[in-house]
Amino acid sequence: MVENNDISYFFDPKSIAIIGASSKPGKVGYNVLKNIVESKYKGKLFPINPKAEEILGYKSYKSVLDVPEEIDIAIIVIPGKFVNPIAEECGKKNIKGLVIITAGFKEIGGAGITREQELVKIAKKYEMRVIGPNCLGLIGINYNGSFAANTPKKGEIAMISQSGAMLTGMMDYSMDQAFGFSCNISLGNKADMDEVDFIEYLANDPNTKVILCYLESIEDGKKFLRVVSKVARKKPIIILKSGVSAAGARAASSHTGALAGSDIAYDLAFEKCGVLRANSIEELFDYGELFLYQPIPKENSFAIVTNAGGPGIVATDAFEREGLKFAQFSEPVLHLLRDNLPAEAAIFNPIDIIGDATPKRYEFTIKTIFGLNHETTQGSIKEEDITTHGALIIMSPQAQTKPADVAKLIYDITSKYISDKPIVCALIGGVSMTEAIKYLKHHRIPCYRFPEKAAQSLKGMVRYRGFLNRKNIEDLEVTKFKVEQEKVEEIFKNVRADGRTVLLSHETSEIFEIYGILSPKSRLAKTPAQARKLQREIGKSVLKIVSPHIIHKTDVGGIVLNIETEQEAFEAYVQIIENAKKFGPQNARIYGVEVQEMIDFKSQEKVNEIIIGMSNDPQFGPLLMFGTGGIYANFMKDVSFALAWKFTKERAKELIENTRIYSLLQGVRGEPSSDIEAIIEVLLRLSQLVNEFPEIVELDINPLLSFVKGYSAVDIKITISRY
Repeated sequence: MVENNDISYFFDPKSIAIIGASSKPGKVGYNVLKNIVESKYKGKLFPINPKAEEILGYKSYKSVLDVPEEIDIAIIVIPGKFVNPIAEECGKKNIKGLVIITAGFKEIGGAGITREQELVKIAKKYEMRVIGPNCLGLIGINYNGSFAANTPKKGEIAMISQSGAMLTGMMDYSMDQAFGFSCNISLGNKADMDEVDFIEYLANDPNTKVILCYLESIEDGKKFLRVVSKVARKKPIIILKSGVSAAGARAASSHTGALAGSDIAYDLAFEKCGVLRANSIEELFDYGELFLYQPIPKENSFAIVTNAGGPGIVATDAFEREGLKFAQFSEPVLHLLRDNLPAEAAIFNPIDIIGDATPKRYEFTIKTIFGLNHETTQGSIKEEDITTHGALIIMSPQAQTKPADVAKLIYDITSKYISDKPIVCALIGGVSMTEAIKYLKHHRIPCYRFPEKAAQSLKGMVRYRGFLNRKNIEDLEVTKFKVEQEKVEEIFKNVRADGRTVLLSHETSEIFEIYGILSPKSRLAKTPAQARKLQREIGKSVLKIVSPHIIHKTDVGGIVLNIETEQEAFEAYVQIIENAKKFGPQNARIYGVEVQEMIDFKSQEKVNEIIIGMSNDPQFGPLLMFGTGGIYANFMKDVSFALAWKFTKERAKELIENTRIYSLLQGVRGEPSSDIEAIIEVLLRLSQLVNEFPEIVELDINPLLSFVKGYSAVDIKITISRY
């Protein structure tokens, strides 16, 4: 809303006004002021309450306009109907930012929507930034400006939440954990400031190492893509996005009055930006703790060390499921393990040091796989012999196992010798593992009850490493084709002038021709003479009735195939019009007859039916789809998706490869390969079209016929917005 990227005054304000401050315990205005005081805020406090002289030892003022000094931010906790006039006063006082805890705005609909729109206008007028309304408040660097019951521990995780109740729960959960928070931000309705504003600020915050978010919606998807893709290269961003189910999406929309959007689009946007998506609150903090305390692995190459075969197998399955790769031990490492572990031990990854493993055996094995033990009977272990870039250490409660001692030696090894490779632990059991788990967590080594959770967390690190290894989004080479956009604009203008949003076949054919996408030539004939002329130009044709009111053309005799002469075209036109008037709906609007090039597919060596589509996501823009087409498209459901934003040739290839039909396109049982490069070009040209014309709401090609050489987009549907 306001172009002001410096929002540091929210996090470290020199002065705060609490509008609606109260001396009555239990009131929100009392709790907010009390929290600020008890968090040992060093700045100036100005309670605002027209009925009080003093609150909690601070002089109270009737209005912010009565305060003789400058005010950085104001926290507002008065009834909703009074907020806007007070916001106007804050503007006149030159207050930089407002934290509006008060509810009763967009989330209640009706008058609340109008009230929020007026608030936005006031803030824009005075260039004030606004957090909320309908929020918990904000916990910054040196104060707790919320009505939460407790002030969380300080740490290096920034927490952003669209739900105040979720935020209080997550803060309370953290109280007995090793980690703490650099700040806690409640977004509320996001009338002005949203998650992207805060993520952008936190990118350069020295107090923040990891950014966690709970979100129900993202309003400005393009802003999110642009900003977050840059920040994610500096700091890990993990987001729990709720509203995955249809019912959850409705609940999310009603919570803050915002559209939830397509869940597939969120997945694609997060992946593109390098954001890790958590599927639960537990996973959100699992990721947060791991990234906070452990280094990001340079390669996807891990070892498993276990004292029990069963858990080792479970961990192996979990690694396979999550796409984690096993380090392949070199011969010198294997010799060292074989010479020093019991004969019953399994020395190939995963390493089973068997049930009677002592702390010393754990120590030897961990040091060996990380190259800390060098001498073997086969000679010294060299740096290139070490392929382990991270490890999962599993313990189950056996008679000789001393979990607390093993935990201490794991910390001792990692703190002294291993600083660039992540180590996580899975301590399976209950009371016998409690002390060891507590020790590891408080010494910054992530510890899980079961190996599956450890594998999930490591997978997140591997995905993040993959993002860091990719090109910056700004450096992506997006193919640009030369087209005459004004011709497409003219077609859309004529469609709207005709009172339509769905394009007719000859119109879609013209657009594809402009964008260089091959489809059967198609033109509209309004008279039999025009049909004759067009047949001469196009050649062998099929003639079809053109009417938005006649969907099933065959049922009314509205199609004639295999037109090979001009006279046949003339006669077919007359017959089709007569049939449409006789058998079609009464008062059906008839534009004429489409003369479409008839493609001889039988002469092709190989034909695959493909579906390519696009829908315009309200948050993230055009969403491309590719998959198995034809009459079985809905049955097969073999499709993959990609954002059209920054769509590259490499991404087009990935889109195709993520489907089952890709195997058929490559050729099976001696078949030749289809023209995959041509399909890639179609996707690139289509992405340019939908990016350049955001008014295209939906686009569908089913089928696009793929040949050994070339293709043909046979059936095309395009729907545009009314405006």
